[in-house]
Amino acid sequence: MQLQTPEELQWVSNLAHWIEGGLFAVVALIALFQKLGYLQSKAAQFLWPGLILFAGLFLPAYILLQRGLDGIGTTWNLVIRDPQQREHFLMALMLLAAGFAETMIRKEGRRSELWRFVAPGALMIIGIVLFFHTEYGTPDAVAEATRKHIYLGQVIILAGLFKAAEVLWARRFKWLGFAWIALLFLAALMLVTYREPKGAYRTKISTDSEPEFMCLRFYG
Repeated sequence: MQLQTPEELQWVSNLAHWIEGGLFAVVALIALFQKLGYLQSKAAQFLWPGLILFAGLFLPAYILLQRGLDGIGTTWNLVIRDPQQREHFLMALMLLAAGFAETMIRKEGRRSELWRFVAPGALMIIGIVLFFHTEYGTPDAVAEATRKHIYLGQVIILAGLFKAAEVLWARRFKWLGFAWIALLFLAALMLVTYREPKGAYRTKISTDSEPEFMCLRFYG
């Protein structure tokens, strides 16, 4: 079944990275304003947790709607056989967990400190997944994409670690609250500038005139 060419797959992958990066940038910007004393209303407190929830919902929706509403069933059957897409769903689940925990902290004033470690833990898990993220394409393309995702994973893990440190020592070291935000900005920048390398989603036997279609792939 021919679904998308390698060039089309590169484009939808790039677009997904850009959108997620844009969402991360807005989250970091809102968090920064709040650290500086702005956006302190009760409603504003839910802004960046809500965006994290949206980012978690966007990933699976973007994948499943690649072939339209009528093709969701077929797409799902393809996705569950693809390790790359299973990793995307795991990362989406971590974003949903982070957004939900931060929302509940603000909504119900959860007293348990454990709730405050959900978002940092989710970020660190996402970073670890990026270390082993499945890539497709020629050997050179796979090597380059893997390297980019490892760098991104390192930044996101550091953001999670500094977010956890803020939970533990915010009163003593107020700069910790700015550190994880800066790292999230850096992760956002890496996402919005991401480009799939030449040869991504293309096998060694593919040529420009006769591309080999990889029907199980939607974006990376």
